[in-house]
Amino acid sequence: MDDVRIIRPPSRIPKLDLGEVLRSRELLWVFVRRGIFARYRQMALGIFWSLLEPLGLLIMMSVVFGMILRVPTGGFPYPIFVFSALIPWLYFSKAVNGTASSLHENIAIISKIYFPRVLLPLSALMREMFDSLMLFVLLVVLAWIYGFPPSWKLLLMPIVLLYLSIPALGIGLSVAAISIRYRDFRPMLALVLQAGFYVTPILYPVALVPEIARPIYMANPVYWGVEFSRWIILDQPMTLHPSLIVSLLICAGLLIAGYYIFASYEREAVDVQ
Repeated sequence: MDDVRIIRPPSRIPKLDLGEVLRSRELLWVFVRRGIFARYRQMALGIFWSLLEPLGLLIMMSVVFGMILRVPTGGFPYPIFVFSALIPWLYFSKAVNGTASSLHENIAIISKIYFPRVLLPLSALMREMFDSLMLFVLLVVLAWIYGFPPSWKLLLMPIVLLYLSIPALGIGLSVAAISIRYRDFRPMLALVLQAGFYVTPILYPVALVPEIARPIYMANPVYWGVEFSRWIILDQPMTLHPSLIVSLLICAGLLIAGYYIFASYEREAVDVQ
């Protein structure tokens, strides 16, 4: 007699079933490949758009803030100073947006078959990491041209991206779940990310931030992603600060809260959408 599998709706008490996610890893890779190919399939330049868009942004920032406003960088070339910070930020912001919209974009699949819903935000996260790693290769080449040759520190860049994945996934899971019922959260997220861009030392060095405000400023998880990236690429001096511990606690809190919110709301996706 064939085995019968009974599928029950998730409990209101969220449970983290890592075993089920692990067993569905092949489906996860299917989602990742589909997301990458779908993004560039109908573009004439295909995957090169993932490089051209940030390069255009970099040129605009270099002209405005580097040549016109002459923002100090501690002696580093402004284009590389900004680009080494822009890549972690772009990964974080795109990962947040991708995970936040993952349920809404895949409602047709959700309504037809069962699978662990958390695979969708995870696949969005991995799709953005793919783009960021390509940008990182471009950054290494540009830095070399400017006189900053590669070093062993480059091996640490995937760790920086993994670190930024924690708060990005936590925030994205929360918004993906809550926006099932309250759609105002997605537009609000765009405003929050726009504000976050300016309170992160991307266009300017942290030395311009008033010293009294730095402990709070440095609790921003993305701050450390930016600083570690500049340390890797430019060998910029970096001093570890107790705010790093606060930042790690914030990351853990965002991920735990995001999972519990997502697990509580995910089963409402089909009914509400």
